[in-house]
Amino acid sequence: MSRKEAPERARKAPRRQRGFLVRLASFVVGVVLFLLSLPFLLLAGWALAFSAPALAVLAFTAAWILLPLFNRGRAVRVFKLSVLFVLIPTTLALAPLMVHEVDQNVERLSRKPRNDAGAFALPDRLGIYGLNIVMSAAAYPFYPEASKETFLMMFDPGPPRRRVFHTDFGLGSRKVRAKLQAFADRLRADDTASSRVYGPARIMWEKSDYRLNHPEARYALALNQTALTARAERRGKRWLIDVRHEMEVRYPESLLVTLVPRPRLRVEEGLFWVLQNHGWLHPYVAEYRFSVYSDDERLK
Repeated sequence: MSRKEAPERARKAPRRQRGFLVRLASFVVGVVLFLLSLPFLLLAGWALAFSAPALAVLAFTAAWILLPLFNRGRAVRVFKLSVLFVLIPTTLALAPLMVHEVDQNVERLSRKPRNDAGAFALPDRLGIYGLNIVMSAAAYPFYPEASKETFLMMFDPGPPRRRVFHTDFGLGSRKVRAKLQAFADRLRADDTASSRVYGPARIMWEKSDYRLNHPEARYALALNQTALTARAERRGKRWLIDVRHEMEVRYPESLLVTLVPRPRLRVEEGLFWVLQNHGWLHPYVAEYRFSVYSDDERLK
C-alpha cells in the first residue's frame, strides 16, 4: 500500500461512519413518527364509523403529517409544516362542532332499545367500544383515575374480579376527608386501646358533581358509591389510619351524564352497559388503599 492511499482510506472511514449514523437516526425518527401516527389513524377510522366527519378529517390530517412515508422531498416537508400551523387553530375552531357530532350520535344510539339484543348491530357496538377508548384518552388529563378504571374494563380481570390501587388521591375529596376526619376526631392520645375500626361508610356523589368544572368531578367519576373502611393503630402517641375504599366499576343500564354543558357533551352510560352484556367490557371492583396519620393536615 502506498503512503498516499493510507490517508485516503483514513478520511473515508469517518465519512462512512457518519453516513451510517445519519441513516440510523433517520430510521429511528421514522419509526417514532409512524408509531405516533397510529393513534390518529385509528381515531380517524373510528370517527368515520361514528359519523363524526370533522373529527375524522382532522385526525387523518394529523396522521398524514406524522407518517414518514410521505416525507420524501424538502417541498413535502415544508408543506406539511405549513399544514401543521393551520391544523392547530383549525382544531380549536372546530372543537365545538366535533363535540356536537359525538353528542348527536350518543343521542341517536341512546334511543335504541337496550334490552333488545339485536338492536345494536356490530357497527354500533364497534362505535361504542371506540367511544369508550376515546373517552378514556380524552379524560385522562382531567380525570386520570376514572380514565384508568374505564380503560381497564376492556381487559378481563379474572377472579376475583378485583383491582387494587395504592394511592391517596381520594383525600382531595371533601366527602372522603369529612368521613376520615370524623373518625380521626374520635382517636385520642390517652386512649388505652391499641386499635380502632371505622366503617363501612357509604359515600355518594350527585350527577351534577360530574361536570368538568366541579371541584368534586374527579372523585365523583372515579369513586361514586364508595364503601369506605378504616383501621387505626397506635404509633406511640399518634394513630396511623389504614384506609380502604372500594366501589364497583360497572355501567348502569341507564344514566345520562352531562360532562360539558357548552358545547354540550353527554354520555349515556347505558350504551356501555350494552357492551357489558355482550362481554366486550368487564366489570370489576376497584379498591384504593393508603395510610394517613390522624393528625395529618390533609384531613383538615
